[in-house]
Amino acid sequence: MSAGIDEARRRVQVQETGAALLKLGATNASASVLLAKLVQVVAEEAARTPRFAKAIESAFAVPSDGSAAAVPASAPAPRRRAAAPKVKREPGAFDPFDVFKVDGEAVLLERLSALDADGIKDIIAEQEIDTHKETGRKRKVDVLAVWTVERVKALTSKGSAFR
Repeated sequence: MSAGIDEARRRVQVQETGAALLKLGATNASASVLLAKLVQVVAEEAARTPRFAKAIESAFAVPSDGSAAAVPASAPAPRRRAAAPKVKREPGAFDPFDVFKVDGEAVLLERLSALDADGIKDIIAEQEIDTHKETGRKRKVDVLAVWTVERVKALTSKGSAFR
């Protein structure tokens, strides 16, 4: 029953957003189109990438000091195609992006090298950094550790040309 109510609320919010964009379109069509495209791109990426969805959720969370409630979490969008059953992995030992940001590349490589292959694969799976399934056949810890450091470095600097 609660899921039905949440779905109804989401539908009302989507309709209200559409109405607001139509109202804006009456006075400024280009701004309306740009906002609609922006919302669509952000929503599609959040549905595709759980880490991005969590980042959006935390960016809009209101501190709970008693005066304001936090933004309610929404259920993830259902997948359109049936996915193959995934191997259940353990949570990663640490966040490689945090280690890279705070301590640098060498410390990240050292911390990854201290783990076994499954430990590194747990981190890779949790952070969703192997989008092309490149690590499926890799077994050596040093190969996995170097690959992970390179991916973290690449993903961290992604878009830096625009900064």
